[in-house]
Amino acid sequence: MKRKSWLFSAGLLLIASVAAAASVTVITQQAMLRQDKRFFAPVVTRVPYGESLHVLGSEGDWLRVYYQNRNGWIHTGEVKQQKITLSTLTAQGASGTAQDEVALAGKGFTPEVEEAFRKKNPSMQFNLVDKVESFRVSDKTIRAFLERGNLKEPGGA
Repeated sequence: MKRKSWLFSAGLLLIASVAAAASVTVITQQAMLRQDKRFFAPVVTRVPYGESLHVLGSEGDWLRVYYQNRNGWIHTGEVKQQKITLSTLTAQGASGTAQDEVALAGKGFTPEVEEAFRKKNPSMQFNLVDKVESFRVSDKTIRAFLERGNLKEPGGA
């Protein structure tokens, strides 16, 4: 009987620890869940803005997370402890807010901040920034580039 009580208590403790485990929310348009804690490590899966990830552990600026039956590493710059929702924005009449604008706002870059920057830097060619942001390079191409150039990631990885 004592053994059953102990097992029951241990089970409850395990369930409580899983329920209380930390979770983070993706604050970029698309985050990369990677096989290792390196920026150019192979991608396990892509995680869209607003998705919640279960934190399994951390090392430096990297979190080991669980998402849709997959484990991997994500940089802390792509996630935030609290969940960002559109509900507060829609209540204020911003129902037409684009998802990418919300992602930028989550990082502190709002249309107002951009407008102020434009006024201070009138010669800045923002269309070129948009063009650069539109380029897509596959992970395979990036890895090949790094290998051909004998380039190493920060931290010697």
